[in-house]
Amino acid sequence: MDLNKSSGPVQLVSVVLCTYNGQHYVAEQLESILQQTYTNLEVIIADDASTDDTYAILKRHAAKDGRICLYQRPQNAGYNTNFSEACSKATGAFIAIADQDDVWEFEKVEKLVKKIGEDESIILVHGISARFEVKHQPHMRSLRLINYFRGNDIRLFYLANYISGHSMLFRKILLKKALPFPLHVDYDWWLAAHACVLGRIEFVNEILVWHRMHQTNATKGARPKRVQAILPTLLGIKGMPKQHYEFGNTLLQK
Repeated sequence: MDLNKSSGPVQLVSVVLCTYNGQHYVAEQLESILQQTYTNLEVIIADDASTDDTYAILKRHAAKDGRICLYQRPQNAGYNTNFSEACSKATGAFIAIADQDDVWEFEKVEKLVKKIGEDESIILVHGISARFEVKHQPHMRSLRLINYFRGNDIRLFYLANYISGHSMLFRKILLKKALPFPLHVDYDWWLAAHACVLGRIEFVNEILVWHRMHQTNATKGARPKRVQAILPTLLGIKGMPKQHYEFGNTLLQK
């Protein structure tokens, strides 16, 4: 299905891409975004004061494609703050998060928009993120279905996050509840938890993102001490079922 040729209105999707010293990979990722089959996009790029050629590369692309809105911070603030401020600039009905070093399947946005449009109760959707280590040679060796999640049980997010930001697309209403992102909770974890309270999460069972693994990936693990710091903040989310809050509070005490 080509949503760009459908009879109904095609809603704007804001792709939010945050960069920092990504000169080796960002051009390939940006091209995979700009060549999406779903073309009604605004691409918000927020560079976190890169010290390499990342910003120069981005400026060249912005000069050629009017869908790109490019910003650069005067000082490095870290990815959570950068994503929080970049997401606040999004004007689309839906928002898709992008990492600087991945590669998107060209139908990623189209397929996620189709899935989220199936029901208004669906707040966030995501697909499979497959890992690869060798540039230009995506393979299945390290494929892990760690991102699989459907439903709205926030208790499953008390100890870990199951949805990577680079695989998700969500309704703008989620930002109204979740902004600004807290500094000590990864933005994708925070968004997924809020989506459980606002509605529900759905999944597209296809590889939509190739996640490049290298020594400078910013991914963090969910260590016990870190979970202890995150859980009280998650329990502060308003609107969750009473039994879910009580379960989390008991877990925190133990």
